[in-house]
Amino acid sequence: MNHEPISSQEETVLLAVGSLQPDAYAYGIIKEISDETNQSWSLGTVHTILYRLENKGLLKSEMGGSSSKRGGRSKRLYMLSNKGYKVMEELMAIRQSMWTKVATNRLSFNS
Repeated sequence: MNHEPISSQEETVLLAVGSLQPDAYAYGIIKEISDETNQSWSLGTVHTILYRLENKGLLKSEMGGSSSKRGGRSKRLYMLSNKGYKVMEELMAIRQSMWTKVATNRLSFNS
């Protein structure tokens, strides 16, 4: 990997953003994480991670339109940057390679 390492929480948030874009916002990210992992994350935790990922250049954000549901306020929408996509592709390749080795070792160990 040719980038600063990211934590498992950062990776989870990147995956949530990628799966929700173009409508990835903090509460939606929390719901996606909860639905997929059965874990409950606080809004403060997610905001901190989003801020950190944006500072690392892995995410971009912009203000979305306002809605009557939010009392006329707009929400910040997040997207993976090109660098963010590249990091996620590298992580996926590493994990796939390692899982292949795990499966191979399990087969030879169980024989």
